[in-house]
Amino acid sequence: MAKCAVCGKEVLMPFKCSYCGEYFCAEHRLPEKHNCPGLFAAASPYEKEKKKLMASEEKASWEPVSWTPSRRRRPLAGRESLHLLMGTLLVILIGFSLIGYHFWLSPWILALFITGFSASFLLHELGHRAYAKSHGLSARFRLDPFGALLTLVTAVPMMPFKIIAPGAVVITGITSLEVLGMTALVGPLINLVLSSILNIAAFVLSQLSGTAVLQFLLFRLGAFNAFIAFFNLIPFGELDGKKVFAWNPVKWGIAFATSIALLIISFAI
Repeated sequence: MAKCAVCGKEVLMPFKCSYCGEYFCAEHRLPEKHNCPGLFAAASPYEKEKKKLMASEEKASWEPVSWTPSRRRRPLAGRESLHLLMGTLLVILIGFSLIGYHFWLSPWILALFITGFSASFLLHELGHRAYAKSHGLSARFRLDPFGALLTLVTAVPMMPFKIIAPGAVVITGITSLEVLGMTALVGPLINLVLSSILNIAAFVLSQLSGTAVLQFLLFRLGAFNAFIAFFNLIPFGELDGKKVFAWNPVKWGIAFATSIALLIISFAI
């Protein structure tokens, strides 16, 4: 018999955590459930790449070479920018599929739609990235081939559902469950704020005459941001919702309910 390191319950066949080495009951066996300090101890391919780069830079400080460490970091930033660009293009396609690919709209309306779709995606991902980095973690956006393919396929107008998962911000480092949960929640929160602002602006314009096209644009962008928040808050797989739910089910529930409410408001008006 062994005692669970969290609740002290005696269990006949305890679960041993492969990260911290402690024993737990079935309820607290997952690293997320016992706030495991080694949650991010397993090195991902990107963490190994970072360690390899740091080792090369340390060696370079002792050997005369013709390049500097800063030049070695530029390709990484360049690849991340390319991944963000490709992800943004896929999200723009999803956005246009949600409004029926109405390319008959005036050029300035189309330009605003493209800007709105791009900002909705980029602010979401950069929000994840900025929050993680503010807590000392390594964070970079990476395109996911399978997710990008699903996003492209569901951008076809006749598809009854849409998937917006071209990639994700890959985070490496050791942190607490709270920081992990908040990092995941930041992205959807940005979209919820954007959706609220866009819907309020559209409602204000609805009181004025001659603004029907602009109202249509704002309401659709509001719905788009609400949909991004709703989709990412689904507690499944690698989506943000699973991490947020594991950290704080109440906050997850409030955010998820808000995304549904904003979706209803955006499409009902």
